[in-house]
Amino acid sequence: MTYYSNFFPYTFLAVMLVGLYYLLENRLTKPWMRWAWWLGSLVVVVAAGWQVGIAHQWADFGNGYYFAGRKILRAPSQIYFSENCNGYVNFPLLAYVFSPFGFMPKAEAGRIFFLINLVSVMPLAYWLIKFGNLTGWKRWFLLAFLLFSGPLDYSIWLGNSTNLIMLGLIAALWLFKWGNEWGAGILLAITGSIKIPLIVPSGYYFIRRQWKVVLGGMFVVGLIVILSLVLIPFSLNRIWFNNCILSFAGRPVAAYNNQSVTAVLARELISGSKIDTWIPIASTPRFDMASKTAIMLLYAPLLVVLVYAWKSARTLSGYLLEFFIVLVCSLLTSPISWTHYFMFLLIPAVFYLGGDLFSAQRKGLNLLLGMSLILVTLPVELTLEWFRISGQRIFLSLHFMGGLAFYLFLLALWMINKNNLIKRQ
Repeated sequence: MTYYSNFFPYTFLAVMLVGLYYLLENRLTKPWMRWAWWLGSLVVVVAAGWQVGIAHQWADFGNGYYFAGRKILRAPSQIYFSENCNGYVNFPLLAYVFSPFGFMPKAEAGRIFFLINLVSVMPLAYWLIKFGNLTGWKRWFLLAFLLFSGPLDYSIWLGNSTNLIMLGLIAALWLFKWGNEWGAGILLAITGSIKIPLIVPSGYYFIRRQWKVVLGGMFVVGLIVILSLVLIPFSLNRIWFNNCILSFAGRPVAAYNNQSVTAVLARELISGSKIDTWIPIASTPRFDMASKTAIMLLYAPLLVVLVYAWKSARTLSGYLLEFFIVLVCSLLTSPISWTHYFMFLLIPAVFYLGGDLFSAQRKGLNLLLGMSLILVTLPVELTLEWFRISGQRIFLSLHFMGGLAFYLFLLALWMINKNNLIKRQ
């Protein structure tokens, strides 16, 4: 039995073309040769992907993005068609981004979105390597984990936008490394407005008084608010807030692909919770106490990180490492943290492998990193199969466990290097 989707060979092709580029990089000595390579690779990936056909539903695209793109122009009041926000869950204004798809037949629109997702795998692999300036075995280590990434395969199978948002997150951090803090803030705000667990990491720069990043983010937020008030009826914004935000407050989603701590505890502690439904369920006193305790325990070390040397500026490595700690904590504690979000962990992994902190490596630290990456790379279907065989729901939470191990890895890395992360005056 294969545990990857039918689209795995196509993502395999895209990643392998990036790997071949790095094998041949020294021979592609002239700019036109490199441009020719990437243009040829693009043609190959698109030609291969076009053969997939149009029979697949791409659930997230079809029920969410495509649905909203059609309704926002035809019947906006029907976008949020249930009290639990089934279908499209983002704010109404974002639906205009998908409106061009709404003029196409659903199947054709799905195939085009699939091709966009598939092509994005190449710059994703390329930028990850460049972000960490990886060389030698580290390149192949990263490409292997990307190649077999269950969350990436799952995102493409669903027709989700997570891999595209990951590109935006890498670009934001790259701009921050280059000193373009305004641009970094703008991109962080855009990614955070689309993927909720990225909102909290974006706020990290406010705590660290990186005001250019903050102002760039506030510009995007202000623009979204103004355009939402001008272009979207207030009643529709209110329906979205009630159905897609308030309806989830205090009510966990126990679905197997929700990898937040609240989902893990709901699956284990709430009797009768179903793993194949995405409707929020009623909590219990036992669950409430366990979830609040778990969230406090997860946030406690983060608060230590944020309070330490409060008034001191950080080095570039310090800012990035602390940002990644906030990112992972947000993934673990957000009410909704889908399995495909855990592909984001490849970014801090690359930061570690290619940065100065790797020179102070310890075997135990590297073992913890390797274990966490293996867990977050598992195919979703494999965890479901282990659950079906054993009947143990803990197998549905292996990506969360990998994220938790990764969180401990980052915290240990911070503890070892905390004094070196402070910028000396």
